[in-house]
Amino acid sequence: MKSKIFLVLTCLLAPAIAFSKAVDSIESMASIYVLGDLSSRLVIAEKNASKNIKSASLPKLMALYLIFDALEDGTLNIRDKVKISKTAAMAKGVRMFLNEGDIVKIEDLLKGLVIYGANDAALALIEEIWGTEAQCIAAMSQKAKVLGLSKSSFTDDIFEPTNPQSTSASDLYQLAVAIILDHPSYYQLFKLNEYEWQGITQYNANSLLGRDAHNDGLVVSSIPSLGTIGIISSVRNERRILLVIGDESTDATFDSKAQNLINQAFKKFTTIHLLQPWVPITQLAVAHGFSESLEIGSQEKVSVTIPRKSERELEVTIESIEPLIAPIKSGDVVAKLSVKLEKDTILTSDLVALKGVGRAGIMVRG
Repeated sequence: MKSKIFLVLTCLLAPAIAFSKAVDSIESMASIYVLGDLSSRLVIAEKNASKNIKSASLPKLMALYLIFDALEDGTLNIRDKVKISKTAAMAKGVRMFLNEGDIVKIEDLLKGLVIYGANDAALALIEEIWGTEAQCIAAMSQKAKVLGLSKSSFTDDIFEPTNPQSTSASDLYQLAVAIILDHPSYYQLFKLNEYEWQGITQYNANSLLGRDAHNDGLVVSSIPSLGTIGIISSVRNERRILLVIGDESTDATFDSKAQNLINQAFKKFTTIHLLQPWVPITQLAVAHGFSESLEIGSQEKVSVTIPRKSERELEVTIESIEPLIAPIKSGDVVAKLSVKLEKDTILTSDLVALKGVGRAGIMVRG
């Protein structure tokens, strides 16, 4: 048996996963995009998100995710140095201009890869961690499965400029989310505008960085005959908006379309904080326990992002298990939070017992 509790929402209480009904609020002529708010993990709007596309950024971002993993688990030390191989030195496309036999700090290679996508730096780093490109590709493919990147694949010559890899805007969005949330300290590198190596200063290709002071990453890259793919994140008032956009526009028009989508997300949508982790939101009755009630809440932050004009239409309910019979352990799921907007469920989340309740003896129960 289950019981429902209706909550009155007055900007109560913060992220979860959902999809808003309010896609119509977003207007854009861009060919492909996924627009979301990382404060709530909510995808606000999307267009052709699962369409197969080619992106030279995919292998570089995946390599960076794995490199950040290696730095954090101690496999790699940012202060170590690497001897540059002939293979890395001969990389094509964007380069740091490394020479065979150079001894280079991992920190320098990392900045070259993050800031301007240097292919020689990428090859030097993957050789240091995996030994060969083939082993790196295997690691990328495995991580793609873990992250749920269903449309992404990695083939030979992953850093060859004429060999962009297959993916989708949705996959690029998920990968960007993983980089930002799993490696926040290293994500800060993406907002650097330039880097100098041996007297040569090269600049970040992400033209959106200079367009708005709130934009802080990640990458914009162009592929001849395919157009431009951008992955841009921006923070205002503790909200982080993430956009993946693909279009065949000129650079200036592309930048304008991308910034317009970001601005719409901030202007037309708001994030409402519902629950903080381990903060009581209500009590439920308990049978046969030392206590007659228990406090419940969420183990995670829970928020929703909705159109500003729809705030009054948000309905939050709690559906509890009845009867609740002791013993109950802290962390046991005892109810479910449901959030509706205009009668559509946009979020559900488990609610747990915040403290355990032991089973009472016969004498205590009477």
